Amino acid sequence: MDMELQRVTLEGYRGAAQVMFTQEETLESIVPDACPDIARIVSASGKVFLKEKELGEGTLRISGNARVTVLYIPEGEGMGEEKDLPRSLEVSIPFQCVRDDPRFHAGCPVLADLQAPSADARTINPRKILARVCVSVWAAAYEQEHKELTADLTVGEGEGLQKLAVPRKCCVIPSVSEKAFTFSDVLRPPASRPEIEELLCCRAELGTADAKFIGKKLVLKGDVQLSTVYRSGEAVSQARFELPYSQILDIGELPDEAEPEVAVTLKSVDCQAREGELEVSLEVLAQAAVWERRSVTLVSDAYCVGKPIDVERTPVQLCTMAERSARREMGRKLCESGIPAKQVLDCAAAVSSLAGAPAEGGMEFTAQVNAAVLYLSEDDALCGVEADIPVTCRVEVPEGCQCACRCRPVGEATAVPVTGGLEVRFEAEFAWTVTREEQVSVVSGVRPSAVEDTGPRPSVVIRRVELGEALWDIAKSCGSTVADICSANTLPGEEAAVGTLLLIPARRN
Repeated sequence: MDMELQRVTLEGYRGAAQVMFTQEETLESIVPDACPDIARIVSASGKVFLKEKELGEGTLRISGNARVTVLYIPEGEGMGEEKDLPRSLEVSIPFQCVRDDPRFHAGCPVLADLQAPSADARTINPRKILARVCVSVWAAAYEQEHKELTADLTVGEGEGLQKLAVPRKCCVIPSVSEKAFTFSDVLRPPASRPEIEELLCCRAELGTADAKFIGKKLVLKGDVQLSTVYRSGEAVSQARFELPYSQILDIGELPDEAEPEVAVTLKSVDCQAREGELEVSLEVLAQAAVWERRSVTLVSDAYCVGKPIDVERTPVQLCTMAERSARREMGRKLCESGIPAKQVLDCAAAVSSLAGAPAEGGMEFTAQVNAAVLYLSEDDALCGVEADIPVTCRVEVPEGCQCACRCRPVGEATAVPVTGGLEVRFEAEFAWTVTREEQVSVVSGVRPSAVEDTGPRPSVVIRRVELGEALWDIAKSCGSTVADICSANTLPGEEAAVGTLLLIPARRN
């Protein structure tokens, strides 16, 4: 008996783990000689930049650099012509975040995004400070997989081969890629703003990145929102800029039904004020995982009515559904402040944690967002206030499915002076992927049976359909075929109700 298995290959990656965690970093720092002594710290803001990401066996390591910008009032000010003019200094804190998880495997690709939800600083003495920053890490790891599955089965003619071929929809990730790129620009404040004399702080935020396929390329378009606070004479002012970018990622052979999952994070930002202008240089890491939907036909069982055969069936785990979606939710809160505000200079929002809990019909995700506001009081004193704001999003998740979610503020966070403090508003985008993992049995081997045929069989058998039985099961056990059973019983389809009496004709070869 000649038998041959025809294979279909599923090769690429599967989503192994998605995590979000935070880590605090602190560092004592000496005030540079060029800076005056510190009398009072007004505020501190943080930004984090990715350096390296690495997956070991059971361990994820994310390393980078955090920068804490400290705004302070120097000693000796508050008298004479210069009154409470703020100064700034920057503390650089290297970090390495480590997360243990048995789902991580060495050498697998990982997408990562970093935020700095909060930062602060305190004086140890007028020439020394202790700076602290919270680093928030979102990471998605992908495990390489290679599956060879039986799509068809053939044996010699006259053997009466019957095979159960089942069409399946499955989802694979054929490509995980990344590309670091740099771009720069020279910026001037709008005509309505005063010229820049001294830059106090600069904050870069990544906006929403849109991606689409053109040929074999993934075209990524987005922007960086640059917020600056600076001195002009004795006044403190602010300006905001938008820096668009466009990049192409080569992902190889483009699947027919594909959808990209994109993560963009900053690797460095350099912003310098020179002669009233801002010279800005940024390094950005674009990362993408491509999800592909495939239709495959798998042989899950087989038998011969002419000669007995032994069939090996192997259980295989398949991702049979992957649906991605996103929704924006509004965050809003009154941040109480002891000092009334006259003008808002800057408002920043970043996610510090994300947790999910089962809810009716799915999951409810809650993101804790830290909002920090820098403002001028009625007497033009520089002040800061911050608050934690929860934002929730409910996601429908079908029974038996899993849901992985991430969250990031999008657009411009705003703050408005109101009675008792400042009202903060922002939008948070929740992006999620709902997947279903199913275990299916696939024929992995066929060979002639060592058990000899028991001899002649009756030409007709009467059999009642039991609960949970399919016509395939009945035909296989009786040495018949589904087509012959349907014909003998004039069944309209390949199904029969439980309790139905069937005539089972023996198959003659």
